[in-house]
Order: sequence, then structure tokens, then C-alpha cells
Amino acid sequence: MKPAVRSAVILSAFAIALAATPGAGPAGAQDFTELRKPAAGSVGHAGKWMVDGAGRVVILHGENVAVKRAPYRPSAAGFGDPDADLLAREGFNAARIAVFWAAVEPEPGQYDDGYLADIAGTVAMLNSRGISTVLELHQDLWSAKYGGSGAPDWASIEDGFPTVPGNPATGAITNPAYWQASENFYNNRQGPGGVGIRDRFLAMWRHMAGYFSGVGGVIGYGPLNQPPAGSAFLPCLANACPPVAADRIQALGRDVSSAIRDNDPATPIWLGGLITSSFGASPQLGPPPDPNTVYGFNSYCVVAAFAGGTGVGCGPQWESGAAQAQGYSDATQTPAVVTEFGATGAHDALNENIAIFDNRQVGWFHWTYLGGDPATVSADPDAQAVSVNPSLLDVLARPYPQLTSGTPGPWRFDPGTKQFDYSWSTARATGDGGFPAGAQTLIATPDRQYPGGYHVQVAGGRRVSEPGGQLRIESCPGAGQVSVTVQAGTGPDNQGC
Repeated sequence: MKPAVRSAVILSAFAIALAATPGAGPAGAQDFTELRKPAAGSVGHAGKWMVDGAGRVVILHGENVAVKRAPYRPSAAGFGDPDADLLAREGFNAARIAVFWAAVEPEPGQYDDGYLADIAGTVAMLNSRGISTVLELHQDLWSAKYGGSGAPDWASIEDGFPTVPGNPATGAITNPAYWQASENFYNNRQGPGGVGIRDRFLAMWRHMAGYFSGVGGVIGYGPLNQPPAGSAFLPCLANACPPVAADRIQALGRDVSSAIRDNDPATPIWLGGLITSSFGASPQLGPPPDPNTVYGFNSYCVVAAFAGGTGVGCGPQWESGAAQAQGYSDATQTPAVVTEFGATGAHDALNENIAIFDNRQVGWFHWTYLGGDPATVSADPDAQAVSVNPSLLDVLARPYPQLTSGTPGPWRFDPGTKQFDYSWSTARATGDGGFPAGAQTLIATPDRQYPGGYHVQVAGGRRVSEPGGQLRIESCPGAGQVSVTVQAGTGPDNQGC
């Protein structure tokens, strides 16, 4: 394998499950117990692409699952088997589960492995349906002490600065207590026992990585959601970040990656840029500190944050964030995945976001699945939540290439006509030859978008799956390119061989 391929990492991931999924039957007939099959090897990445052990390119569509108040457990909010079944049935192959420092380490140096065991149970439940998990340490406004969530109170030191109420975006501009607490974190301010709170944070991640190392279904660790910019928020938003702000986010990335690698040598580390990168600014990350790094970026809009989550006027900022991510991915040969977008019940805003992501060929995680989010830019915390507002699935459950035996070309879904177009080269993204004739590419085709069935036109390949929620295309002998068009309604397939 050529040097462009990063170190292979052991993932139990969705790639295994999708590769083993039997030909789908009629709507609702898929047997989720058959999704899990014996291990199919390892997964790594080649340049911007995540690839599985067979060299196939993997694209993620997932949901964020977060409970921002004690006990911080999805299970306590009722997230269970019916939810996992729903996500699998609607074509999702990943979830991003929010983990909270306040729950992992409620007292300095004392870790709650009962909490981690509960999270591991949720991971296993999802994994049994072919849904893989990114574990991300979540924070909004640093901690509940300042109206957000994340760090324990003992690691929240604001030196008497006042708390100004606001959501995670407006508070980043207006909340002095949040600024000071984050400055004290980066500066490793001494906390209880005379130990720096940043040192405690690194030790906590070292423990958590040891706990989850080798756990089936975990495909990544997100060290810190939207790392704070402190008082540098506005200059960083204008891409005029003070050098100290860039230096400390890069140092944190290096140090937390090292802490994770002390106890887990393989699981990818999903680094996020400064919070301002969520609004279209530069991530300020520098070179990836670990070869198994993924760039996870959030996609939001400052205007929407002040307007309660609408998408009016947000297109340029969303485009800027995606462009920044693509630039970082291309420059560092690191995959980029959208770790959050949405926080709205507006279907048009969701469609506009996803069109941008498809155009940039990146996977995504929607915010959010569960209702009752106490720290969100959405004016209605339940309107943004799939479990409360299932109409969101009319936008989110859509066709996309889950596993590609080759190198992806463009893909596009038209929500109006339901037409999906995708083309790919049979050359391996790893750069070491091509896939043989008969290699299969898997495309999610949720019944929600095709209640009356669908038919396909294929060039350079042929359909080998039965009608249902997943489309399998195998390449023809000698084909260097394969393309498929999926159209709603029954009709004859036009096969390429």
C-alpha cells in the first residue's frame, strides 16, 4: 500500500456490517440480527477518504445523541432498541454519542466506570444494528455552571467573572465567565489538590481511551467539542486569530492525542477546530498530531444563532466552513466529516446544508436525535430533534454511497424528483491498482424516499440486490468507471452488463 495510506486502524465499524448485509427484502423486512458478521479486517484512510480493510471508501451519515443534564446517559433519556432500529431502517450507519467530563470524573481523579459502562452498552446496542459510534467529549459554554454543559464544577474556574445568559454561540461572544474558565483551562490553572485542570483533562482522556480501547463499534474519539476561543472569539471569527489562540489549540491536540495513544494505539482521533471554525473560520489546527486523525467540523451560522435557528442568510457561512474543511483535508491528507449541523426544524436549511456536504463529498452527523436540549441555538429544542419531530427524516434519510469499491466521483440527490446520481472510478483510493470485476458498491436507498419502489440505470455495472433499503451495484468486466441513476417508481432496470 502506498505511503498516502495512513496506518490501518481496527474498527468494528459499519463497513463490516454493510458488507455483510443480505439482499434487502420488501419494506420493513430487513433482519437487523443479520447485519453483524465475522470481522472483515481493518479500516484506515487514504488521503481524504476513509477506507475499510478491503480498500472501499466509506461515507458516514449519522445522528448526534446527547443528554446534557445529569445523569448524562442516553439510556436514561429512553434511547434504546426502537431508536437503534429506526436509525438502521432509515439508512444511518453512524452515531456520535456525547460523553461529559462532569460524568466521567465527578470528583478530581475519581472516574465513574459505571457511567462509561452505560455508554458502552449504548455503543453495543447500536453496533448490533450496523451503526458505529464516535465518542465525543461534549461542552457548551464550558459547563453547567455557566448555563451550558461539559466540565465538572471543580474544573470550572471563572475567578468571579459574571455569567451572561446565552446559547452556545451568543454566549461565546458575551459570557465573560465562560471566557475566563476556558482561559484557565488552556493555562492549566491549578485546581483541587494543586493539579492543573488541563492535566486532569488529559488524565481523564487517558483513562477513557483505556476503557474503550478495542470495544466493538467505536470508530473514533472526539477530544473536545467546539474548543473555546475565550476572549479571542471575535478576531478568530474574522480569521485574525491571535497566535496564542492557535498555539494552544494545536498544543491541546498534540497532548490529548498523546494521552489517548498511551492506552489506545489505533482508534482514530477526531480533532475539531476552535469554536469559530463552526461558523466558517479557519480551524487553526496545524498539521495532524497523529496519523490516525479525522477532522471533525461543525457547521453552524452566527446569524441563525441570534435568530433562533433559522437558515436565512446562512448559505455563505455554511459554504465557507465546508471550504475551510476541504482545504484542511486536501493540505493534510486527512478525512473531513461534519460532526454537527442542523439545530433547526427548518427543512429548507437542512436540505441546503446537505447539498453543500454532498458537493464537497463529506459525510455528516445531524444535530440532534433527542429532544430537550438545554443549550442549543434552536429557538425550539424539540423542533431540531428527530425523536420528537420525525418529519426531519424526510430530509435526513436519503440515498448516499455507504461503501464504494473504487474512488468516488460526484453524487447528488434531488429531494423533489427523488433522483439520485452517483459515479465512481474502479481505481482504488489507496492508489494500488483497481477493483476486480464483480466488486460491489453499496448505496443507501431508504424506503422513506422510495415508498413505491425504485428502478436504476447503470453504466459499467449491474444491480445485484433485490428491491429494498440498500442498493448493491457490481462492476462489469473491464469497467474503469461505473455510474448509477436511481429513480422513483417501478420500472425496468437498464443494466450495464
